[in-house]
Amino acid sequence: MKVIFLDIDGVLNSINDKFSQTLETQSHLDLLGELVKKTNAKIVLSSSWRGIPSLRKLVENKMKLINTEVIGATRSLPGTRGSEIKDWMKDKDIESFVIIDDDKDMDELTETNLVLTDSNKGLQKEDIEKALKILN
Repeated sequence: MKVIFLDIDGVLNSINDKFSQTLETQSHLDLLGELVKKTNAKIVLSSSWRGIPSLRKLVENKMKLINTEVIGATRSLPGTRGSEIKDWMKDKDIESFVIIDDDKDMDELTETNLVLTDSNKGLQKEDIEKALKILN
């Protein structure tokens, strides 16, 4: 299984759209949809949005619009987001994974699996190109 660990703030929204809690920037969603289509990857929320039911539901609904679904979420643990991702991957058959985030608190995962987005702009074409290389 290929997995995309997805942050929301700074990825599917940005400073440019005032960190919209409605995820109104369609280009970000379209780019993520392109990545999913090209890789058959599954989405796992690593965003703080995972713990807020209304925001998580919004994300799940937006993912349906790009023909994908959220298959899970990382647990909130002490330490870094990278440690939460490693915890989620335990005992799972992961072929490849990418982390799409605007923060680099991923421990050693940063070197090989992180696509660091610019929180001013959110997800961009060049980010998707990097993610494709990591997943494939």
